[in-house]
Amino acid sequence: MSVQLKHYNELDGVRAIAVIMVLFYHFFKDVDVNYDILVLLKKLSLFGKTGVSLFFVLSGFLITRILLNTKQNDSYFKSFYIKRVLRIFPLYYFFLVIYYFVVPLFLHQSFADFSQQIWYWTFMQNFALTFDWNSVGPIHYWSLSVEEHFYLFWPLIIYYCSLKNVKWAIVSLCIISFLVRFILIENQIEESLFTFARFDELAVGSFLAILELQQKLVKQNLRKFLAVFIVFLIPLIYISLNNGNYSLLESCARYLVLAMVYGSFIAITIVIEPDNFLKKILDNNALKSIGKISFGLYVYHPICFNIVINDLKITNLAFTFVLSFGLAYLVSILSYHLLEKKFLKLKTQFSH
Repeated sequence: MSVQLKHYNELDGVRAIAVIMVLFYHFFKDVDVNYDILVLLKKLSLFGKTGVSLFFVLSGFLITRILLNTKQNDSYFKSFYIKRVLRIFPLYYFFLVIYYFVVPLFLHQSFADFSQQIWYWTFMQNFALTFDWNSVGPIHYWSLSVEEHFYLFWPLIIYYCSLKNVKWAIVSLCIISFLVRFILIENQIEESLFTFARFDELAVGSFLAILELQQKLVKQNLRKFLAVFIVFLIPLIYISLNNGNYSLLESCARYLVLAMVYGSFIAITIVIEPDNFLKKILDNNALKSIGKISFGLYVYHPICFNIVINDLKITNLAFTFVLSFGLAYLVSILSYHLLEKKFLKLKTQFSH
């Protein structure tokens, strides 16, 4: 029988940081800056792209700990997949309807052909983007397809494999991701959006769940997690300073390095004392409220930013920033309470 899993409040804060990083990156990506301080902020915002990596590692941990804890349950597969559908599908498809059928009406544009939409309706958009298939849709949706693809097979691995073989599966995913990135880069294909090139980040998160199950995710191992964090932070800083001019080895290794940095960071936030300043920051109500609506923020923010930056054309950058983030937050809050929450309540009927 499964037991009640401990809820780590600080991970809501980590989730909030991840989505804020992505929002910062996309905001400064779409605005022109002139002053030196703003140029510096724009350069720093580039690191916000890695917020997706933090999402992947966190998701791998949270999903795998549920799977490990419920693999003896008769409703293991049914419970997991129904709850994933209730969490992802309503908002995912609601926004697609808005994107394909509402936005064109306001912009007086023609509707995208269904042959261009189909990849997004079927969670195959990152394949279309990677291999340049004819597609039209919200490009940031690529990361959602990576996670959904992971959900398709990972519950099977957890259910049918021993813990030892799950560990080997994690190692295998890391090796596969490295090799896939190598093959894509060698063939001059963008590797960052492709499913099989990003599984190592989810795998590292999954390993944290195994450590928790084996009671190794404890404060006695804090120094070990700090050591891993520092060891992998050094090459990450070196790679980051190259500002996109990566060697082949750096391009192949950087996502695994990111995963190790973020994985050890998550472990540190869990095992440190409750009165530690980092845990207090991550556990504050403001970050937790952002973490709660992080899915909506991720889904809606590009269209909210586009409205403020390109349609309103406000000259004051600070006001543009506040209005962009404020609109995304407001829309996400409304979406959470009017749409998502109704489906999330249904998840209790399939509780483990």
